[in-house]
Amino acid sequence: MSDLNSPDAQAMKDRLAEVWNNGTGLIGQLTAVSHSTLGLRFVATGIGFLMVGGLLSMFMRLQLAWSDQSVLNHALYNQLMTMHGTTMMFLFAVPVMEGFALYLIPKMIGARDVPYPRMTAFGYWCYLFGGLLLYSSFFFGAAPDGGWFMYVPLSGAEFTPGLGPDFWLLGVTFAEIAAVTASIELIVAILKTRAPGMAIQRMPLFAWYVLVTAFMIAFGFPPLILASLLLEMERAFGFVFFEVSLGGTPLLWQHLFWLFGHPEVYIIFLPAAGVVSTLIPVFAQRPIVGYTWIVLAVIGTGFLSFGLWV
Repeated sequence: MSDLNSPDAQAMKDRLAEVWNNGTGLIGQLTAVSHSTLGLRFVATGIGFLMVGGLLSMFMRLQLAWSDQSVLNHALYNQLMTMHGTTMMFLFAVPVMEGFALYLIPKMIGARDVPYPRMTAFGYWCYLFGGLLLYSSFFFGAAPDGGWFMYVPLSGAEFTPGLGPDFWLLGVTFAEIAAVTASIELIVAILKTRAPGMAIQRMPLFAWYVLVTAFMIAFGFPPLILASLLLEMERAFGFVFFEVSLGGTPLLWQHLFWLFGHPEVYIIFLPAAGVVSTLIPVFAQRPIVGYTWIVLAVIGTGFLSFGLWV
């Protein structure tokens, strides 16, 4: 083994410190790659989108509070419903949980930082850009109104002309890319950068929950990215993937979407359950009972979540 105090090792430490430390001023903040900084940014940005999504739901409830309300017309109501669901699913629930994981996991497993800090930064900016792209549609009078599931043929060019679905497809694609990059980061961090004395069977339960969730994201989100790109190619360039009369099938979108859609339910739930499983033993001052069975149950949940779609 090389001497940790050798000149080469010290040079490596200095280089890593240079990469991971946040610079000064605006440029330093924009180029930050520290897992703590980026994790908090994911959480803060997700909470910001939560507040906006909550505001949209308040307008919808105001419209439904009494009969014959005229707060929203039918078109605007559909737009707010679509953006509310999209915000909660793609811009709040998953990014916030990934933000907590990026902040906590390196500290819990004894790692100095995440293995690919620049990829994490890339994922954050993709996430922010995707969210801003979605909400910019309001300023262009082209907010999407096809529901957060964007089923075809309703979202096709024939039944929904205009740019609304295009904003949705591109914005969600960027948000999904961000989620996949964060999941890869977490998988590699947990499997390869644990402290030397931490065997995988001795990891905190939260790390197991995050590991299974990250694998679910890595396998569940690419089908939706593919579906979004196929629909955008059909709308923008005339390709045929979902038009029955020309050899396509709307079921292709449905299958690809629900390869993502049902695991998404547990992608949201499992990290929250991991937080509970971590906090209860701390405040009860008792070790968790059935560690191995809990881990097996989490892994089983991850596998079974891919077995259902509608």
